[in-house]
Formats: sequence, structure tokens, C-alpha cells
Amino acid sequence: MDAPDYKIGVRYFHMHPKKPVNHMSLLDTIAPRRGSSQRRYGRMFLAKTAFYVAVVLSGIFVLASFYLFDKDRELELIPATRSEAEVFNPLQEYLMITEVQSIDAPSVMVNCWDEFGDTEFKFEYLNYGSWRINAYYNLVRYHWRVDDLSLEVTRDPWLRTNNPTIRC
Repeated sequence: MDAPDYKIGVRYFHMHPKKPVNHMSLLDTIAPRRGSSQRRYGRMFLAKTAFYVAVVLSGIFVLASFYLFDKDRELELIPATRSEAEVFNPLQEYLMITEVQSIDAPSVMVNCWDEFGDTEFKFEYLNYGSWRINAYYNLVRYHWRVDDLSLEVTRDPWLRTNNPTIRC
């Protein structure tokens, strides 16, 4: 028995129940064919494809990062070989030979030890082989680093303040 013919508009369509129904593909959903030339691969298709690929790749990157870098790592602790007094001597020498411009009058040079000599210094050993020494002067905390092995003194570069400072 044949399937009945249905009239839609002006044309007749013959319905076949056993023929597969044509579903739209994912590509037709993302970039349907439009216009007279029915071209699919235009600028919009490339932009959408790039976006979806970037989303998938970033998701893979996040999952891989969590998997690879989730393990705790312990750094090797380097024990201190010097005491606070041994570390303070090179800092004191550094401050005694360093002359900088004054805060009040930039044309006047002052000795750093004269400025910091009566302040309290705090010592902290950092676990990777250096000491951090800090002191307050004029409402600003100044930091110096002293290497535990070589006793080399450097200023800590991360001092950020809006207050006037001296370069000791």
C-alpha cells in the first residue's frame, strides 16, 4: 500500500514512512547555509569555529593544569650559618659608608648610619639562604637583604610608599 499524497501549497509531496528523516547536522547549526550562493565557510563561520575551539582548548588546559600541578612541593630548607650579630656587622658597615640625599633638603648629603643608628632593627632568616633586616625611619619600613654565605648587603627593591624616602 502506497503512502498518501499531501498537498502543501501548490506542490504535492509523497510521504514515505520508511525513508530516513534528514536531520540538521552540527555544522548546519553553527553555520547554516545562507544567501544565494549557499556558501558556508565565511568570516562568521571562522569566527565561531575559532571561539568554540578556544573554549575547548582552554577547558583542556585548566583540567591538565589541575592534574599536573596539584601536587605539593617542598623546598629544601637551607639552615642559617650566621647569627644576627654576624649579619648585622656588614649592614652596619654598608650604612656607615653610604651617603644619600636628605629628605628635607635634597642638596644636603646625609650618612645612612646617622639616620638609622638609633632605630631598632628586626632580623628574619628566610629559608633560602638570606636574612631580611628591616627598620622604621620616618614612618617607612626599610628592608635590606644580607646573603648568609657571602654577607653581601643589598636593598630590597619592593619598597613602595607615597611617603618621602631616602635611598639607604
